Amino acid sequence: MKSYELTEEMFNKKYDKYSALIYRLAFQYTLNKTTAEDITQDVFIKLFVNNKRFANDEHEKAWIIRVTINHCKNILQSKNNNHLQLLDTEHIDEHFENRSIEKIDIQQSIKDLSQNERTIILLYYYEDLTTKQISKYLKMNENTVKSHLKRAKIKLKNNLER
Repeated sequence: MKSYELTEEMFNKKYDKYSALIYRLAFQYTLNKTTAEDITQDVFIKLFVNNKRFANDEHEKAWIIRVTINHCKNILQSKNNNHLQLLDTEHIDEHFENRSIEKIDIQQSIKDLSQNERTIILLYYYEDLTTKQISKYLKMNENTVKSHLKRAKIKLKNNLER
């Protein structure tokens, strides 16, 4: 990819377009509001510094998703940040303060999924991506994505029925 000059206006448009996606992915991985905010900032710094030109919006979105997930994994694997794997209950409570019990139950059930399952659920239901797109973005076999999605749905259903 060729680089180009990323203007402030272009950067702001990209921020408006992708910041919520990056934050949601980061939060689903880390379960920590502050860390998710830091990751969002780090991904945009990387976008700004790399100054890449993308073939199209889908390629750009795939790059952003991949960079976000890789950054989350790096943070969670860091020896100095093992505490981040713990649920940040204060921010969860704050986030769901004005929401119904059903939504809290759903969020708690999603939290109980594996990282891959949480990411796939987020991309499939919240970002309306197809299993084919998710497999491309996550560099997984499409059948693996489908089996993670199916397993996650079963776990969610079982947790919510309890």
